[in-house]
This record gives sequence, structure tokens and C-alpha cells, in this order.
Amino acid sequence: MRRFVALATIAVLGLGMLSVLSSRHALAAGAVEMQVDRIVTQTIDAYNEAMEAGDPAGWLKYFTDNVRRHDPLGDQQGKTEFGDYYGWEFKSFQARCITKKIIISGRSAAVVFVWDARQRSSGATLQMEMVGIYELGPSGKFDSLSFYYDTAQAGKLLAESRAASK
Repeated sequence: MRRFVALATIAVLGLGMLSVLSSRHALAAGAVEMQVDRIVTQTIDAYNEAMEAGDPAGWLKYFTDNVRRHDPLGDQQGKTEFGDYYGWEFKSFQARCITKKIIISGRSAAVVFVWDARQRSSGATLQMEMVGIYELGPSGKFDSLSFYYDTAQAGKLLAESRAASK
């Protein structure tokens, strides 16, 4: 009987230790996702503030030197191309991102938002729902950003703005 009580005690203690270890892992994973959520939120706020100021520098600081940007109409690789793209966007539009939903999984975030924009040259407006996929690198900055949207809705206005800026 003593042996049974000793084995039962060891088993209960072992299970208790396993549950503590597994809950610590769950908290750690949740902590990473909370950090990613906070950084994504800061980054979107920085976009809006930088756009308002007409200077993309406040937005660009959240991205690595080898950042990759993708959308249905083009791709940029590296901080220079990334910066050139946002220089064009900030010059061509007065815009604001209105976040509707953020979904975090590990170091990745999917952001559903409305891009509320006015073309500076023509005054044409566009409200377009988009999804942005942010990938956080080990540095704490984003190394990949991909946007998905209805190109039929945006294509003509974006193409006109790109042609006018060249």
C-alpha cells in the first residue's frame, strides 16, 4: 500500500510539473503574440502620423534593411526600393489606414483595414478594404509586408498616380 501511495504521489507531482511547464509555454507564446500585436498597432499609427506629416520616415523605421513589400501591382525589395515606393505614395495621396481587425499567429499578423485615400493631383477619393500581412523578423522590425486588395477598384487610380509621378 505504501508503494502505491508513493507512486501515486510521484505521478500527481509529475503531472503537476508538466501542467506548469506547458502553461509557461502557452504564456510565452501568448507574450510573443502580444508583442507583435503592440508593434503592428504602433506601426499602423506611425503610418497615419507619417502620412499626415507628409514624411514616410516615421513609418519606415519599423522595417528591416532587407524588407520585402508585395502587392498585386508591384514588388519592392530592400529599404531603398521600399522607401522610394512610400515616397511616391506619400507624395501622391493623403491617406489613412482604419483598422478593422488584427489576427496574430506567432510573429505574423494579418490586418484587415480600410485605406481611405484622396489622390493629391485630381482630388479623387478611394476607400478600399485591404489585408496586410506583416512578418516580424528576429530584430523586432518587420522584414516582409504583403497587401491584398481588389485591383479593379484601385488599379486605375494607382496606375494614374504612378504614371504622373514618373
